Amino acid sequence: MRASKLLLIVIALSFLNTGFTQTWQSIYKVGSFETAPVRKFQINPYTNDLWLIQDDKIAVVENDGTIRNFNDTELGPLWPGDNLQFAFTPSDIFYNINVYGFHSFTGYNSSLIDASFEGYLNMTSNLDTVYVTMTNLNGFRKFYNGIIESYNKSFTEIDAKGPFVYGNNGGSSIAQYIQSTNTAIILTSDPEYLWCIYNDTKFSRHTDTFYVGSTQGISFAYNYDFLDTITPNNSVNMPSANVLEMEFDADDSLWAVFGDVNGDAFALAKLEGDTWTNIYNASNSPIDFSTFQGLEIDTLGNLWAADFNYLHTLLTPNSPGWLSLLENENEISLSISPNPSADFITVKSESLIDMIEIIDLQGRKVHSAVYHSFNPIVNVVDLKKGSYFIKVFSGNTIEFEQFVKE
Repeated sequence: MRASKLLLIVIALSFLNTGFTQTWQSIYKVGSFETAPVRKFQINPYTNDLWLIQDDKIAVVENDGTIRNFNDTELGPLWPGDNLQFAFTPSDIFYNINVYGFHSFTGYNSSLIDASFEGYLNMTSNLDTVYVTMTNLNGFRKFYNGIIESYNKSFTEIDAKGPFVYGNNGGSSIAQYIQSTNTAIILTSDPEYLWCIYNDTKFSRHTDTFYVGSTQGISFAYNYDFLDTITPNNSVNMPSANVLEMEFDADDSLWAVFGDVNGDAFALAKLEGDTWTNIYNASNSPIDFSTFQGLEIDTLGNLWAADFNYLHTLLTPNSPGWLSLLENENEISLSISPNPSADFITVKSESLIDMIEIIDLQGRKVHSAVYHSFNPIVNVVDLKKGSYFIKVFSGNTIEFEQFVKE
């Protein structure tokens, strides 16, 4: 196990025009957790530790800013494609290696619990109980208080909270699972359920309401009864109907990640009443949605978004204290001229500019090029008339400026 004393890395502070003032802080992976969260980004809801999970190495950013990196030395044989999964209970950490079984990792010490947990799909927890779904027809397993129980109902994933247990098939079917009789009642015939391919299922943070995010919007249920839907037809400013991921903040407000027609993430937003607000995309945030890995919200309400190279967070009064200890690098001093322009612009900086991207107001990347220059000249002839954002990468910093194409 390797642990840094405290996270001291270069960050980028971006002050963005979103209609209100918000400050993003972006943590660059190099020199910190040293692994991009290329498959799974997860927060331990009992400690607020940030877990960045690949299949052959893991990093955790503890809530005091300490970084710990783990690989096969601590976890056992690992390799890409092994579907390494983690689950958390109030007192323990568990993980599953597809071939080598189900382990505890409490105190960062690995201990094998059961070597027959193979071919699994997903892990989830409900307080002290951990559910593991399997790829074969033997159903799923439940672990609690040192006891392992097996059930012959085949689910791709299980969501459980209190007495409520929902199983799904990874496609479009949601079921109520009744443990006493080992039966499943399909719920998707409910008229308030959006019958389509779903992407994410989740309970709200403080209630037992169950949400299903799908390619057509969101359905939500209580006590196995679907009550209503949230779609572009009955809400305001919904970025798209394709809901890829859902999270709930400390106030139980729903946040969602939205995908385009190809299923690629392009925006995230918060639902307030029937209106989507706090809409962030590539035009007003430092998030690289082309390599987006996941959205998480900790118990204090801090929003974290991961892409391939950075872990981004919105700064709030509840932001972890260790963020203020990060080593700040002066922002790039940028100028763009001429602005407006019909053909070429020159981007001048006191720092060496490595790369420039141009983003339109819909969050689409319309230009990307490597420059390695203090004053690169950018061809904007082919751009349509209108406003754009210039996203400038210099070393480990990112800054935005706006310009107008004539």
